[in-house]
Amino acid sequence: MEPSTMNTILTVVIILGATILPFILGTRLRRTKPGVLWIGLVLCFIFGPAGQIYVEGWIPWFLLVLGVCLGAQQLLSPQLAMLVMAVSSPLVIFFRMRR
Repeated sequence: MEPSTMNTILTVVIILGATILPFILGTRLRRTKPGVLWIGLVLCFIFGPAGQIYVEGWIPWFLLVLGVCLGAQQLLSPQLAMLVMAVSSPLVIFFRMRR
């Protein structure tokens, strides 16, 4: 097999893993350990907007945080955008789980 084919296969596996893993982990932890604040915060810090899956009714919140992250990338400097993206999802889930 050629190196370019192996690189393509590896890239596809990494992208699928990075998109499927947060959904599987979030739904499984929602069923086994519901409502644990630190789990929600860690999931949101690691997976960004996909960490919102941990709490029921996640679709509008996922889209909101995703929009904030995409807007930050487009409008802010790279350092400030990274800070906004790292902080926005954990903040949203903190306020969702505290109400």
